[in-house]
Amino acid sequence: MKLFSKYFVFTLVTISSISFTTHATNPEPEPNKAKGINVSSIVSKENNNPQIDNLLNFAYKFKGVPYRLGANGPHRFDCSGFTSYVFKAFGYNLARRASLQVHNGKRVERGNLKPGDLVFFGGRSNRAGIGHVGIITEVDENGHDFSFIHASTRNGITVNHSTNSYYRVRYRGACRVIRANEPQLSLLDELKKSINE
Repeated sequence: MKLFSKYFVFTLVTISSISFTTHATNPEPEPNKAKGINVSSIVSKENNNPQIDNLLNFAYKFKGVPYRLGANGPHRFDCSGFTSYVFKAFGYNLARRASLQVHNGKRVERGNLKPGDLVFFGGRSNRAGIGHVGIITEVDENGHDFSFIHASTRNGITVNHSTNSYYRVRYRGACRVIRANEPQLSLLDELKKSINE
């Protein structure tokens, strides 16, 4: 009887430890799927390109630099002079005018914007044409609104948001110059650039 009870207790402990181990190794459900969120739509708005991170970090170095019409930097910029200067540092030659830079990349729909995209606005007169350009730095969760860095006539190089009343009504579109499948600059290339600056 004692032998049977010892065997029963040993078996019971073994079974419970096996079931505990099995439960512990089961992966937890993905939180986005559990909440019913479309995972692919979130991933599409994230920046997985280190070259874009480097480009944006470089652009941020000029915050506060004054605006001057026709200036190409680095001590003064106008809007297209700023975008040209930043992209040229990473090997991309953009047209000098904002209205022509729209042709330097692939058009991007408003719901598919990503950091690093060029974003275009109407000028002060708010006519149909393009009069201003900036670089998207961050896209909101809704995929529609965004922050962008640009050369403002009043504040120089600064960051604004697309919901700002001035820019909201002047949005004209966006284009992507840097594609995901393009080769990245090597660390050696980046070091060479920083030495030459």
